[in-house]
Amino acid sequence: MNKLTGKPAVSVVVTVYREPVQIVRASLQSVLDQTWPAFEILIVNDSGDRRAEISALAELHETIRVIDHSKNSGGSAARNTGIDAACGELIAFIDADDVWYPAKLETQLDVEGDRSGCFFASNCMLVWNGTKKLCNRTPPDPDNSLSSFLLRGGGALQTSTLIVPATLAKRIRFREGLKRHQDWDFVLRLQQAGVPLRYQHEALSEYVMYDIPGRVSMQKNGYLATVQWFKLIKGHVPAADQQHYFFRNCMSRSALRTPLPLAVAVAQVIWLSPINGLKEAVAAVRRALRPQPRLPDCEPTAP
Repeated sequence: MNKLTGKPAVSVVVTVYREPVQIVRASLQSVLDQTWPAFEILIVNDSGDRRAEISALAELHETIRVIDHSKNSGGSAARNTGIDAACGELIAFIDADDVWYPAKLETQLDVEGDRSGCFFASNCMLVWNGTKKLCNRTPPDPDNSLSSFLLRGGGALQTSTLIVPATLAKRIRFREGLKRHQDWDFVLRLQQAGVPLRYQHEALSEYVMYDIPGRVSMQKNGYLATVQWFKLIKGHVPAADQQHYFFRNCMSRSALRTPLPLAVAVAQVIWLSPINGLKEAVAAVRRALRPQPRLPDCEPTAP
Protein backbone atom coordinates (compact mmCIF):
# COMPACT_ATOMS: atom_id res chain seq x y z
CA MET A 1 0.00 0.00 0.00
CA ASN A 2 1.29 3.46 -0.93
CA LYS A 3 1.52 5.28 2.44
CA LEU A 4 1.24 8.68 0.76
CA THR A 5 -1.99 7.96 -1.11
CA GLY A 6 -3.54 5.06 0.80
CA LYS A 7 -3.95 3.26 -2.52
CA PRO A 8 -2.30 0.04 -3.74
CA ALA A 9 1.27 0.82 -4.79
CA VAL A 10 1.82 0.68 -8.56
CA SER A 11 5.25 0.08 -10.04
CA VAL A 12 5.47 1.33 -13.63
CA VAL A 13 7.93 -0.42 -15.97
CA VAL A 14 9.05 1.73 -18.91
CA THR A 15 11.06 -0.08 -21.58
CA VAL A 16 13.41 1.98 -23.75
CA TYR A 17 15.20 0.89 -26.92
CA ARG A 18 16.00 3.40 -29.68
CA GLU A 19 13.32 5.99 -29.01
CA PRO A 20 14.51 9.61 -29.08
CA VAL A 21 14.86 11.09 -25.60
CA GLN A 22 12.12 13.67 -26.20
CA ILE A 23 9.67 10.84 -26.95
CA VAL A 24 10.73 8.94 -23.82
CA ARG A 25 10.32 12.14 -21.82
CA ALA A 26 6.76 12.58 -23.10
CA SER A 27 5.94 9.00 -22.12
CA LEU A 28 7.37 9.54 -18.63
CA GLN A 29 5.48 12.79 -18.23
CA SER A 30 2.22 11.00 -18.99
CA VAL A 31 3.01 8.63 -16.11
CA LEU A 32 3.91 11.50 -13.78
CA ASP A 33 0.64 13.25 -14.67
CA GLN A 34 -1.53 10.34 -13.48
CA THR A 35 -4.37 11.09 -11.07
CA TRP A 36 -3.41 7.80 -9.34
CA PRO A 37 0.30 8.46 -8.65
CA ALA A 38 2.81 5.73 -9.33
CA PHE A 39 4.75 4.35 -6.36
CA GLU A 40 7.87 3.99 -8.51
CA ILE A 41 8.85 4.30 -12.17
CA LEU A 42 11.46 1.85 -13.45
CA ILE A 43 13.10 2.78 -16.75
CA VAL A 44 14.77 -0.27 -18.31
CA ASN A 45 17.27 0.87 -20.93
CA ASP A 46 17.53 -2.08 -23.31
CA SER A 47 19.64 -0.36 -25.96
CA GLY A 48 23.00 -1.19 -24.39
CA ASP A 49 24.09 2.41 -24.92
CA ARG A 50 22.97 6.03 -24.28
CA ARG A 51 23.39 5.39 -20.55
CA ALA A 52 24.17 8.98 -19.54
CA GLU A 53 21.35 10.31 -21.72
CA ILE A 54 18.74 7.92 -20.31
CA SER A 55 20.01 8.16 -16.74
CA ALA A 56 19.47 11.92 -16.85
CA LEU A 57 15.73 11.27 -17.09
CA ALA A 58 15.77 10.21 -13.45
CA GLU A 59 16.04 13.92 -12.62
CA LEU A 60 12.42 14.38 -13.69
CA HIS A 61 11.12 12.90 -10.43
CA GLU A 62 12.36 11.19 -7.28
CA THR A 63 10.30 8.06 -8.03
CA ILE A 64 12.24 7.35 -11.25
CA ARG A 65 14.97 4.72 -11.28
CA VAL A 66 17.01 3.65 -14.33
CA ILE A 67 18.20 0.08 -14.96
CA ASP A 68 20.67 -0.50 -17.81
CA HIS A 69 21.08 -3.63 -19.87
CA SER A 70 24.64 -4.21 -21.05
CA LYS A 71 23.27 -5.16 -24.49
CA ASN A 72 19.95 -5.28 -26.33
CA SER A 73 18.02 -8.27 -24.99
CA GLY A 74 14.53 -7.62 -26.40
CA GLY A 75 11.31 -6.17 -25.06
CA SER A 76 10.30 -9.25 -23.06
CA ALA A 77 13.64 -9.42 -21.26
CA ALA A 78 13.47 -5.70 -20.51
CA ARG A 79 9.99 -6.04 -19.00
CA ASN A 80 11.12 -9.03 -16.93
CA THR A 81 14.01 -6.96 -15.59
CA GLY A 82 11.46 -4.38 -14.48
CA ILE A 83 9.22 -7.06 -13.00
CA ASP A 84 12.12 -8.45 -10.96
CA ALA A 85 13.03 -5.01 -9.62
CA ALA A 86 9.46 -3.85 -8.88
CA CYS A 87 8.44 -3.31 -5.25
CA GLY A 88 4.79 -2.35 -5.78
CA GLU A 89 1.72 -4.52 -5.32
CA LEU A 90 0.73 -3.95 -8.96
CA ILE A 91 2.91 -3.58 -12.06
CA ALA A 92 1.87 -1.44 -15.02
CA PHE A 93 3.74 -1.46 -18.31
CA ILE A 94 4.35 1.29 -20.83
CA ASP A 95 6.63 1.28 -23.86
CA ALA A 96 8.72 4.42 -24.19
CA ASP A 97 6.99 5.65 -27.35
CA ASP A 98 3.45 5.33 -25.94
CA VAL A 99 1.44 7.81 -23.87
CA TRP A 100 -1.09 7.34 -21.06
CA TYR A 101 -4.11 9.58 -20.60
CA PRO A 102 -4.14 11.26 -17.16
CA ALA A 103 -6.83 9.07 -15.57
CA LYS A 104 -5.51 5.79 -16.99
CA LEU A 105 -4.46 4.13 -13.74
CA GLU A 106 -7.37 5.47 -11.72
CA THR A 107 -9.97 4.40 -14.28
CA GLN A 108 -8.61 0.85 -14.40
CA LEU A 109 -7.93 0.39 -10.68
CA ASP A 110 -10.78 2.26 -8.97
CA VAL A 111 -12.96 -0.85 -8.93
CA GLU A 112 -14.80 -2.93 -6.37
CA GLY A 113 -13.36 -6.15 -5.05
CA ASP A 114 -9.94 -7.75 -4.86
CA ARG A 115 -7.34 -6.46 -7.33
CA SER A 116 -4.81 -9.19 -6.58
CA GLY A 117 -6.49 -12.06 -8.41
CA CYS A 118 -7.01 -10.55 -11.87
CA PHE A 119 -5.18 -8.53 -14.50
CA PHE A 120 -6.27 -5.29 -16.12
CA ALA A 121 -6.29 -4.04 -19.70
CA SER A 122 -8.06 -1.32 -21.66
CA ASN A 123 -8.72 -0.08 -25.14
CA CYS A 124 -6.21 2.28 -26.74
CA MET A 125 -5.83 4.62 -29.69
CA LEU A 126 -3.49 3.55 -32.48
CA VAL A 127 -1.60 6.60 -33.77
CA TRP A 128 -0.07 6.19 -37.22
CA ASN A 129 1.20 9.00 -39.49
CA GLY A 130 -1.03 11.55 -37.75
CA THR A 131 -4.12 9.34 -37.96
CA LYS A 132 -5.85 7.92 -34.87
CA LYS A 133 -7.85 4.73 -34.80
CA LEU A 134 -9.59 3.01 -31.89
CA CYS A 135 -7.96 -0.40 -31.58
CA ASN A 136 -10.93 -2.44 -30.34
CA ARG A 137 -14.34 -1.89 -31.86
CA THR A 138 -15.91 -4.23 -29.30
CA PRO A 139 -14.73 -5.49 -25.91
CA PRO A 140 -13.64 -9.10 -25.33
CA ASP A 141 -16.52 -11.52 -24.88
CA PRO A 142 -16.18 -13.01 -21.38
CA ASP A 143 -17.74 -16.24 -22.67
CA ASN A 144 -15.02 -16.73 -25.30
CA SER A 145 -11.28 -17.21 -25.09
CA LEU A 146 -8.89 -14.30 -25.47
CA SER A 147 -7.27 -16.12 -28.40
CA SER A 148 -10.54 -15.76 -30.30
CA PHE A 149 -10.66 -12.05 -29.48
CA LEU A 150 -7.03 -11.44 -30.48
CA LEU A 151 -6.44 -13.80 -33.40
CA ARG A 152 -9.89 -14.16 -34.86
CA GLY A 153 -11.67 -10.98 -33.81
CA GLY A 154 -8.92 -8.50 -34.66
CA GLY A 155 -8.74 -7.29 -31.06
CA ALA A 156 -5.76 -6.01 -29.09
CA LEU A 157 -4.60 -6.07 -25.50
CA GLN A 158 -1.63 -3.80 -25.99
CA THR A 159 1.29 -3.84 -23.58
CA SER A 160 0.95 -0.23 -22.44
CA THR A 161 -2.61 -0.90 -21.23
CA LEU A 162 -1.68 -3.83 -18.97
CA ILE A 163 -1.64 -3.82 -15.16
CA VAL A 164 -0.80 -7.07 -13.39
CA PRO A 165 -0.48 -7.97 -9.69
CA ALA A 166 3.22 -8.26 -8.93
CA THR A 167 2.92 -11.83 -7.62
CA LEU A 168 1.34 -12.95 -10.91
CA ALA A 169 3.76 -10.99 -13.10
CA LYS A 170 6.74 -12.49 -11.30
CA ARG A 171 5.30 -15.98 -11.79
CA ILE A 172 4.04 -15.78 -15.38
CA ARG A 173 6.62 -13.33 -16.81
CA PHE A 174 7.03 -12.39 -20.47
CA ARG A 175 8.37 -15.09 -22.75
CA GLU A 176 11.85 -13.98 -23.77
CA GLY A 177 13.11 -14.32 -27.34
CA LEU A 178 9.80 -13.51 -29.04
CA LYS A 179 10.05 -10.98 -31.86
CA ARG A 180 6.28 -10.61 -32.22
CA HIS A 181 3.16 -11.15 -30.11
CA GLN A 182 4.90 -10.56 -26.78
CA ASP A 183 1.82 -9.01 -25.18
CA TRP A 184 -0.58 -11.56 -26.68
CA ASP A 185 1.56 -14.45 -25.46
CA PHE A 186 1.67 -12.93 -21.96
CA VAL A 187 -2.07 -12.38 -21.60
CA LEU A 188 -2.92 -15.78 -23.08
CA ARG A 189 -0.67 -17.46 -20.53
CA LEU A 190 -2.30 -15.39 -17.79
CA GLN A 191 -5.69 -16.69 -18.93
CA GLN A 192 -4.39 -20.25 -19.15
CA ALA A 193 -3.26 -19.89 -15.53
CA GLY A 194 -6.85 -19.07 -14.59
CA VAL A 195 -6.35 -15.33 -14.08
CA PRO A 196 -9.48 -13.34 -15.08
CA LEU A 197 -9.32 -10.11 -17.08
CA ARG A 198 -10.88 -6.80 -16.03
CA TYR A 199 -11.22 -4.83 -19.25
CA GLN A 200 -12.02 -1.15 -19.68
CA HIS A 201 -13.36 -0.43 -23.17
CA GLU A 202 -12.56 3.26 -22.95
CA ALA A 203 -9.28 4.20 -24.69
CA LEU A 204 -6.89 5.18 -21.90
CA SER A 205 -3.62 5.40 -23.80
CA GLU A 206 -2.09 5.98 -27.22
CA TYR A 207 -0.08 3.30 -29.00
CA VAL A 208 2.17 5.31 -31.28
CA MET A 209 3.63 3.55 -34.31
CA TYR A 210 6.89 5.00 -35.62
CA ASP A 211 8.93 3.83 -38.59
CA ILE A 212 11.71 2.45 -36.39
CA PRO A 213 14.41 0.57 -38.33
CA GLY A 214 14.17 -3.13 -37.58
CA ARG A 215 10.48 -3.20 -36.69
CA VAL A 216 9.50 -6.80 -37.43
CA SER A 217 5.99 -6.06 -38.68
CA MET A 218 7.43 -3.79 -41.37
CA GLN A 219 9.80 -6.42 -42.74
CA LYS A 220 8.84 -8.50 -45.76
CA ASN A 221 9.55 -11.72 -43.82
CA GLY A 222 8.01 -10.56 -40.54
CA TYR A 223 5.49 -13.39 -40.81
CA LEU A 224 8.25 -15.85 -39.88
CA ALA A 225 8.18 -14.53 -36.31
CA THR A 226 4.46 -15.29 -36.20
CA VAL A 227 5.04 -18.87 -37.36
CA GLN A 228 7.73 -19.30 -34.71
CA TRP A 229 5.27 -18.12 -32.06
CA PHE A 230 2.65 -20.57 -33.36
CA LYS A 231 5.08 -23.42 -32.63
CA LEU A 232 5.31 -22.29 -28.99
CA ILE A 233 1.56 -22.07 -28.45
CA LYS A 234 0.68 -25.28 -30.27
CA GLY A 235 -1.80 -27.24 -28.20
CA HIS A 236 -2.68 -24.22 -26.07
CA VAL A 237 -4.40 -22.05 -28.70
CA PRO A 238 -6.89 -23.45 -31.25
CA ALA A 239 -5.29 -24.07 -34.65
CA ALA A 240 -8.27 -22.41 -36.35
CA ASP A 241 -7.54 -19.16 -34.51
CA GLN A 242 -3.91 -19.26 -35.59
CA GLN A 243 -4.80 -19.97 -39.21
CA HIS A 244 -7.44 -17.27 -39.27
CA TYR A 245 -4.91 -14.69 -38.07
CA PHE A 246 -2.09 -15.81 -40.38
CA PHE A 247 -4.08 -15.79 -43.61
CA ARG A 248 -5.67 -12.42 -42.85
CA ASN A 249 -2.65 -10.56 -41.53
CA CYS A 250 0.55 -12.18 -42.77
CA MET A 251 -0.21 -12.69 -46.47
CA SER A 252 0.87 -9.21 -47.51
CA ARG A 253 2.32 -8.05 -50.81
CA SER A 254 5.71 -7.59 -49.15
CA ALA A 255 5.57 -11.20 -47.94
CA LEU A 256 5.11 -12.33 -51.54
CA ARG A 257 8.61 -11.00 -52.27
CA THR A 258 9.98 -13.97 -50.29
CA PRO A 259 8.14 -16.77 -52.11
CA LEU A 260 10.12 -19.78 -50.88
CA PRO A 261 10.08 -18.97 -47.11
CA LEU A 262 6.44 -17.92 -47.47
CA ALA A 263 5.51 -21.21 -49.13
CA VAL A 264 7.17 -23.14 -46.28
CA ALA A 265 5.36 -20.99 -43.69
CA VAL A 266 2.01 -21.45 -45.44
CA ALA A 267 2.49 -25.22 -45.49
CA GLN A 268 3.34 -25.24 -41.78
CA VAL A 269 0.27 -23.19 -40.90
CA ILE A 270 -2.05 -25.30 -43.07
CA TRP A 271 -0.70 -28.45 -41.43
CA LEU A 272 -1.94 -27.25 -38.03
CA SER A 273 -5.45 -28.22 -39.19
CA PRO A 274 -5.37 -29.22 -42.88
CA ILE A 275 -9.02 -28.89 -43.86
CA ASN A 276 -9.58 -25.56 -42.18
CA GLY A 277 -6.13 -24.37 -43.27
CA LEU A 278 -6.90 -25.01 -46.93
CA LYS A 279 -10.18 -23.11 -46.60
CA GLU A 280 -8.38 -20.14 -45.05
CA ALA A 281 -5.67 -20.25 -47.75
CA VAL A 282 -8.24 -20.22 -50.58
CA ALA A 283 -10.07 -17.31 -48.93
CA ALA A 284 -6.76 -15.45 -48.64
CA VAL A 285 -6.11 -15.82 -52.37
CA ARG A 286 -9.56 -14.44 -53.15
CA ARG A 287 -9.00 -11.46 -50.88
CA ALA A 288 -5.67 -10.78 -52.55
CA LEU A 289 -7.51 -10.11 -55.79
CA ARG A 290 -9.30 -7.18 -54.15
CA PRO A 291 -6.74 -5.70 -51.71
CA GLN A 292 -7.84 -2.85 -49.45
CA PRO A 293 -5.48 -0.48 -47.65
CA ARG A 294 -5.61 -0.64 -43.88
CA LEU A 295 -3.85 0.75 -40.84
CA PRO A 296 -1.30 -1.53 -39.19
CA ASP A 297 -2.41 -3.96 -36.51
CA CYS A 298 -2.70 -2.68 -32.93
CA GLU A 299 -0.23 -5.33 -31.81
CA PRO A 300 3.35 -4.26 -31.08
CA THR A 301 6.51 -5.98 -32.22
CA ALA A 302 10.05 -6.09 -30.93
CA PRO A 303 13.07 -4.71 -32.75
